[in-house]
Amino acid sequence: MRGWMGCCLGLFLASSLWAAEPKITLPNCLLALDEEVQVPAQAAGVLLKIPVREGQQVTVGELLAQIDDNVRLAQQQVAEYKLKAAKKQAEDDTAIRYAQAAALVAEAEYEQAMDANKRVAGVVPQADVRRLLLTHRQMVLSIEKSEKEREIAGYQAQVSEAELRAADAELKNYRLVSPLNGEVIELSRHEGEWVQAGDPIMRLLRLDRLRVEGFLNAKEYSPAELENRPVRVVVTLARGRQEMFPGKIVFVKPLIQAGNQFLVRAEVQNRRQNNAWVLRPGMNVDMTIELQ
Repeated sequence: MRGWMGCCLGLFLASSLWAAEPKITLPNCLLALDEEVQVPAQAAGVLLKIPVREGQQVTVGELLAQIDDNVRLAQQQVAEYKLKAAKKQAEDDTAIRYAQAAALVAEAEYEQAMDANKRVAGVVPQADVRRLLLTHRQMVLSIEKSEKEREIAGYQAQVSEAELRAADAELKNYRLVSPLNGEVIELSRHEGEWVQAGDPIMRLLRLDRLRVEGFLNAKEYSPAELENRPVRVVVTLARGRQEMFPGKIVFVKPLIQAGNQFLVRAEVQNRRQNNAWVLRPGMNVDMTIELQ
């Protein structure tokens, strides 16, 4: 009986240890930014408008700043007119149709001269006959020339299209738009200032999603059992209030560091309370990884 009870107790302890094993809690993990962007000027000019302010939430594609683009707008209009003219020229087949008609007339005149000489020898001098033949050949060649000129005009239209695309792309450099959903954290320039390409205009942070990093012992855990595992992040706020946030492991570093440790990184979704983000980069949090 005593042996049976000891065996049962051992099984109970083993099952308790196994039940506790599927979770790993890493204390004092550091919260860090997942995305941070310095928005630079992409062209030189005067900052006409900065419609955003520090602390403002922005979305992808939202206008952040407008640089004076009057000169580039004029260049774009020139490129548009050049393209229209080139297309008209490429579509115009007047020269080809004229050359074809002229070749038919020259051919008819030559054949009439030949028929006349057949009826009455020498009625049309041979010199005139040769000139008529030469004129016909000249008109035939002019058809070929007109066709080649139209082909070249088509290529010129393609060049004009490329020039217009380049003008459009250059014009976009004068409109700075947000590359991410984030918050304007710092303005480096102000309306009315002259900026050069590459000058920093503002700094954006993505705060709706943060990263949490911690270290595990390579002797106890393998990367295979950690990939894409769900996590729970607990943060202690002012006056001891605690909040929990769900997340997921997104990266397990393949390299082993000093102390036989390897890094794991999770992404966690932030949330706002009273118009302020609860999680902030630089905080220490406790991260629990669910192994099963």
